[in-house]
Amino acid sequence: MKFDKGISKTIIMIAWPAMLEQLLACMASLVDTAMVGSLGAVATASVAVNVVFVWVSNGLMGAASTGFSYMIARSVGEKNSAKTKSLGLQSVTCAVCTGLFLVTLILCFHQMIPVWMGAAEDVVPHARVYLRIIGYGMLPQSLAVMLSSNFRSTGNTRLPLMLSIVANIGNIIGNFLLIYPERDILFGSRSIHIWGAGMGIKGAASATCASQVFLALMLLFAMRRKESAFGLVMERKAYAVSKDTLLTLKKIGIPVLLERWTLNFGQVVLTSILASLGTVALSAHYLTAQIEGVLYMPAFGMSYTATALIGQALGAGRKELAISYMKYICFWSVVLIELFCIPVAFGSRYIMQLFSSDLDVVMLGTKTLLVAALTEIFYSFFVISSGIFRGAGDVSFSFLVSLIGMWGMRIVMVWTAVLVFHVGIVTVWIIMGTDCMVRTALCVVRLRSGKWLR
Repeated sequence: MKFDKGISKTIIMIAWPAMLEQLLACMASLVDTAMVGSLGAVATASVAVNVVFVWVSNGLMGAASTGFSYMIARSVGEKNSAKTKSLGLQSVTCAVCTGLFLVTLILCFHQMIPVWMGAAEDVVPHARVYLRIIGYGMLPQSLAVMLSSNFRSTGNTRLPLMLSIVANIGNIIGNFLLIYPERDILFGSRSIHIWGAGMGIKGAASATCASQVFLALMLLFAMRRKESAFGLVMERKAYAVSKDTLLTLKKIGIPVLLERWTLNFGQVVLTSILASLGTVALSAHYLTAQIEGVLYMPAFGMSYTATALIGQALGAGRKELAISYMKYICFWSVVLIELFCIPVAFGSRYIMQLFSSDLDVVMLGTKTLLVAALTEIFYSFFVISSGIFRGAGDVSFSFLVSLIGMWGMRIVMVWTAVLVFHVGIVTVWIIMGTDCMVRTALCVVRLRSGKWLR
């Protein structure tokens, strides 16, 4: 492969804001988790018990945004600005419908969901309040997910990055002011009085909801700007979703939705299996998974870049350029991910000590984090390959690989290893790494065959 500086520069210029956006969002989530955790076990459990429903909601939003991402990238490649603007307006309608559906669903079932998830009696009231407030933010969150994806599909990854940074900072500040009561904080020899609402778990949910409202409004405002590829108009007909758009959403969105839900529900089943290993093992697993999330966030940023660039190339009828983008994206992804994973592999013990003071958890977590760092490249490559397939419209293959990997291999093998052979958590992480290797091998075969272009 002859090195092409132009293609490499294009990929890096578009990818770095998307990667940084995902990384900062993950870090903000860790800070958010720590703030809620400072309220005690009940508060943490109130958030954790609702995580499955949040995953389901995010999967629905992600499926809709992926469908429009595919269509918008193609229209940009075709240099059809009228179609791009029309798709932008139609996406607003779909995002609003998705958000209203989720709001209605949560308001109807928020009383029962914590009970269905097996929450303790003292957790249920707080979990209900948290879910209800989060539910109000589903509409702006749906808009924010959709519009951010739209801008990235046109190649504008910096705008979502900047707005996401502001929103995440606002969320953290909101947590700081709304969760805790009024208090005095010492800075050296001086004491500073800080106002606080003392709302506890309500404050955490309210801050999250407010940050989503801000992000959605700023993205809508950005659509109105003259230099934007989109535009907001007052004509009701302009927001009507066409039959062709719905058919494409069905073709692209449903496999993506099934893939997300396959992975999410698989994680729930996996966690229930690992619970039998004991508190120390489960804690080491949880902390490793949280830290691993930081490692693969850049892969999601590169995946969004792949969808945009390959979609635009194929929209312009340039298959050779799409193939070149695929090769260079894979190359740079491997380089960048290894730059993240190598320091974690060498410093796994010191990193684990930042998250736990329990010596047993640290010692076990050091081993699981080392395995995660050594095998992370395989899961990240699968994520990036999925972005390539989405750009080409080959989304069914990603779903099949996820189904085979999560349920055909990971769940069955972990269940057998833990409940039949009674292995430890380190072996479980080796099994999960093996699953990722198989997924990567399948993706490499697909990419080399060229069938993803058809």
